[in-house]
Amino acid sequence: MSYNSNKVLKNSIFSLKTSTIFTMTVTLLSIGLVMFLTFFSNRFVQLIQEEIPFKIILKESNPHEVLELMNFLKKNEEVDIEKTLFVQKEQAVVKLKQKLGDDFLIPINNKNPLPDIINLYIKSKFHQINTLNKLKSKIETQPIVSNVIFPTKISDNIIKLKSNILIISLIIFTTFLLLSSLLIYNNIRLTIYSEKDNLNIMQLVGATKKFIQKPYLLTSLFDGFISAIISSMILIIILFSLIYISTERYNFLTEKIFSLFSSIEIILVFTTLIFLGVFISFISHWLVLKNLLSLKINFYK
Repeated sequence: MSYNSNKVLKNSIFSLKTSTIFTMTVTLLSIGLVMFLTFFSNRFVQLIQEEIPFKIILKESNPHEVLELMNFLKKNEEVDIEKTLFVQKEQAVVKLKQKLGDDFLIPINNKNPLPDIINLYIKSKFHQINTLNKLKSKIETQPIVSNVIFPTKISDNIIKLKSNILIISLIIFTTFLLLSSLLIYNNIRLTIYSEKDNLNIMQLVGATKKFIQKPYLLTSLFDGFISAIISSMILIIILFSLIYISTERYNFLTEKIFSLFSSIEIILVFTTLIFLGVFISFISHWLVLKNLLSLKINFYK
């Protein structure tokens, strides 16, 4: 084989190798984006749940009784006591006058028909129908409570939305994983098949399958790891760029990203990318080598 032929072969192998790493990088980047979008959607739904006000209608009461009720609510782990707010009827009527006009009380002789209320906010992890109903029953046992209004239908719809987002995300994730695995496998297949003659010669001189496979499998681990690192770096750049565009403050980037995603979610995404990169690359190389080395050699054809 001439020098030019060797050069062309090496260039083609390098090109296929680069294409394989590029394909794995794009694949892992897509999977990472899907995972972050899933976590973001889940966080968005949680924020909606935590902003739903549950109304506690109070009877005529004094400040001491209201304080006792607030202390009772504080003891329940479902309640976000920092957001929970006591609204006096005088405050409520002032807000209504601003919206409806000062004369809306004239038909009822300027009497305030509004009761004192407590706007109750529940932590997102406790937004299950059974939990909400139990909490409602507990609150209704308090002597100054007239009525408890829990919009359980709205909460139930949000829970269903959360489940649907998870199912859709799993379908997209699985589809991406299967298609990308097939694409990576075909790229690796082309790369290894370009060296088929060398593999055949090694078999002819007595090299065992394990001996032939070892350098390729070690390289596969390195390729998968490099692809995962590159995709992770691109993913970080994309996330920080999007956050910066929305905030335009460099010193706010880290704080913002940890408000959108928990540290466990961030670690999970990057750990998953590294695992999938190494695993898909290793398995694809192993399957191609197994099939190729199992073929009967007809070197003198």
